[in-house]
Amino acid sequence: MSNDRHTPEQALRRAVARAHRAPSVHNTQPWLWELRDGSLELFADPERMVNVADPSGRQMVISCGAVLHHAKVALTSMGYEAAIVRMPDPSDAFHLATITIKPVTFPDERDRILGEAVQMRRSDRRPLGPLSDNEIYNLKTAFHDDLVSIAVLDRDGAQIVKEASELAVRERATDEQYHRELNWWSGHYRLFDGVPRSSLPSLEKRGAVPSGREFPAGTLKPQRDVPDRASLLVMSTSGDSAEDWLRCGEAMSAVLLRAAASRLGACPVTHVTEIEDSRALVRDAAQRAGEVRRYPQVVIRAGERLSSGLPPETGRRPVEEILRIRVSPDN
Repeated sequence: MSNDRHTPEQALRRAVARAHRAPSVHNTQPWLWELRDGSLELFADPERMVNVADPSGRQMVISCGAVLHHAKVALTSMGYEAAIVRMPDPSDAFHLATITIKPVTFPDERDRILGEAVQMRRSDRRPLGPLSDNEIYNLKTAFHDDLVSIAVLDRDGAQIVKEASELAVRERATDEQYHRELNWWSGHYRLFDGVPRSSLPSLEKRGAVPSGREFPAGTLKPQRDVPDRASLLVMSTSGDSAEDWLRCGEAMSAVLLRAAASRLGACPVTHVTEIEDSRALVRDAAQRAGEVRRYPQVVIRAGERLSSGLPPETGRRPVEEILRIRVSPDN
């Protein structure tokens, strides 16, 4: 084995730093890591929960599932196999996972490419082109979890999701607390969290993506004035527990990283599942596409990038704010 491999503690620290690029609802980054002797512990951070849009914490836990999968990908790219225990402490609902690692053979080319995708991935809210059947297959097979499934919507299903989005907007129209929360987390020039104006569609282009959340106006403009033809992928689970949410976040991360590695544009769409009435419409759209699981958790827009270059990178909190060290001095 090469001496160039990171030590286990170094690998775990680096994994935290790299995984920090994971997507999260409103870029809240609602996670905390704790490095202990021989393990890395993941906790949800309720202080960064969006209480109005996500009172159950479902999107918070899905976000934590994404960072958990990003960490696993980062570790694999460094030559470590990660074993994950989910919900390890029944007495602590915010303790979501424990990661332990062991060295394996050095990563192959696929692992390296996926590790690089962690840094390349962006939430692309611009109009996107259609996917080929092969590209759709590659995204659908990006993860292996029997508890999470994915349904690709046809044109009629996409229209139903558009109606779900419009319903969610109408139901939130007079909710001052919701709009105050949304404006707190988006539409600014924040350095470390939130969704900046540079990542949001401009006012004149805000309706170009029919299924998109109605964020404050930004400065992001597509290079071409074209209709959005992105594919919509609905991720569903049989249950609606915290572990279901966590696993869905992991699967969502796998799809988004596969899209980034394939140089496709992609973006999670979560507002259509925040309200039960609009979530029911998404469930109907997924069932029409053959879905048998009852709980739609997130919709992913994915398609060909129609603009050159990636969307702007969003900020991240310093690693020191999200990583606590509990390693014995003797180690």
